[in-house]
Amino acid sequence: MKVGEWHFPEELLYDEHHQWLKREGNTIIIGLTDYGQYTRGDILYLNLPKSGTLVKAGEAVGSLETGKWVGRFYAPQTGEICTVNAEVLENTRLINQDPYGHGWLFKMKTPSSEGQRLMTVEQLKEWLDRELEREKGCDV
Repeated sequence: MKVGEWHFPEELLYDEHHQWLKREGNTIIIGLTDYGQYTRGDILYLNLPKSGTLVKAGEAVGSLETGKWVGRFYAPQTGEICTVNAEVLENTRLINQDPYGHGWLFKMKTPSSEGQRLMTVEQLKEWLDRELEREKGCDV
């Protein structure tokens, strides 16, 4: 689905930190959305959690830096980090170039779907439309 000029695959779930989630059994893959990477700019530095790290839903688990911005990644659910994308650590531009493919960040094992409120692509569109309207109102 397109929202503005950004693409959001319909099979993924999304959170309010502009992260996407793909569930595969008890494992979830987490990445930054197309809109999320766009608003942050060219990602120059990335710090991700180590495999084996236990995390709680909503807690900061990593960070990224661009030329003008420093931000965090958050655990969308409680669980254990099981894999970190070594490829993206070596080439952070993959997040900007291919956010839903080679630009994924980490995988977690999680026994349940408890955690932050996740949105379907339709819910994300409604939420993002409201966010963009709110931002437009601040520009006036």
